[in-house]
Amino acid sequence: MKINILGQDYQIKKLSGKQCPKLDLVSADGMAELYSKTLIIHKHIMSESDGTEFDNMQGYENQVIRHEIVHAYFHEAGLMNYCYDERLVDWIALQLPKMTKSMEKLGCL
Repeated sequence: MKINILGQDYQIKKLSGKQCPKLDLVSADGMAELYSKTLIIHKHIMSESDGTEFDNMQGYENQVIRHEIVHAYFHEAGLMNYCYDERLVDWIALQLPKMTKSMEKLGCL
């Protein structure tokens, strides 16, 4: 899957820890490889066999994808200090759907 972020095409890939050992090395559900323009989502998110399932697995996977996209937006905007701020990136990824809903309701999107 491809996504355009501020003029740069990024690939979104679902990979296992075997296919991308860095995911398991840092215990990540996702990873933004900013210089290769690749956003990686760990395949195990949708696995129900590892005991880590959430009530809404698709919702969690979407949040992980949003999180990695926010990293890419900061990177492409040249905001490197924010790009590596996990707390800020996670906050935006979690709140963005609520913010979008509010803006859509007001018709200002």
